[in-house]
Amino acid sequence: MGATLEVRTSVPEGVGMGSSTSGVVASIRAVAKAVEAYRGSRVIPAPHLQAKLAVSAEHACDSLMFDCTSSTILFAHRMGKIVRVFNGPLPQMLILGFDTGSAERGIGTDGLRRARYSRDQIAAFGCALAVLERAIAEQSVALVGRVATFSATQSETAIQNPLKKPKFNELQRIKEDTGSAGIVVAHSGTVAGLIFDPELPDLHNRLDEARTSISRLGFSRLCSFSTPY
Repeated sequence: MGATLEVRTSVPEGVGMGSSTSGVVASIRAVAKAVEAYRGSRVIPAPHLQAKLAVSAEHACDSLMFDCTSSTILFAHRMGKIVRVFNGPLPQMLILGFDTGSAERGIGTDGLRRARYSRDQIAAFGCALAVLERAIAEQSVALVGRVATFSATQSETAIQNPLKKPKFNELQRIKEDTGSAGIVVAHSGTVAGLIFDPELPDLHNRLDEARTSISRLGFSRLCSFSTPY
């Protein structure tokens, strides 16, 4: 049929915000729409097929092709498969995000080495999933924060991890000082964030304090948003 595909994105690249996956998924859906128009019949690529194609193209992908508005999924990002479905969405949270890397250059994730964890760490992840299941059932921001902080800490102490976040100890102190529920980090980029309960007293003052402290560390691209988003 002949066609030209042009991909445009406003998602920062190489920082761990899913720019590669969003571009690949958008391309898959655009091609499907073009074939649909050419054939005159509906073409709907299933989410699991989109994930399989994205992993084939990028070696790993995020799970954004799946609808997680009513459930939470555990996703094997290097296999493109759902490992587990938790009943219910994550609780409403406010995230103060920021970039711990250079604003001028991102990270090429295609050639990154895989992080390596000890047997004890891998076993502990199972306990973390049990806490996450409880957090979803109770819609507890505090428990989600504990799981996120655990995951971030394990990433920092992994046997091998090329993407450890700078000044992680300072970020933990900011979390404690501002009443943040936890730290969340991208495992394939430089972005990170502090999780806050939207019902937290003096939330705006706490956010302002966190922004000031994070800026003093030299981190950029500060942005607050609600999740699920």
